[in-house]
Amino acid sequence: MKSKIHTEEVVENKDRRFGQALHYYPCHIEDKDGNIVNALFTDDQINDAIKRADENPEDITEKSIWELIFGKK
Repeated sequence: MKSKIHTEEVVENKDRRFGQALHYYPCHIEDKDGNIVNALFTDDQINDAIKRADENPEDITEKSIWELIFGKK
């Protein structure tokens, strides 16, 4: 797996409305055709995704050969 979201990279919600998150975790998402779009995730969305992965370890992709040889990047 090569996807990463860096939780130390945080952007403030500049035009925040009532009830919205104070900040987001930004990332780029690349589709199968190579198109890249921006995405912003909240703390709750990150925590939900982590919980989902913990509850469904069978759905996590195996490490690539490079990760096995050189470790995590």
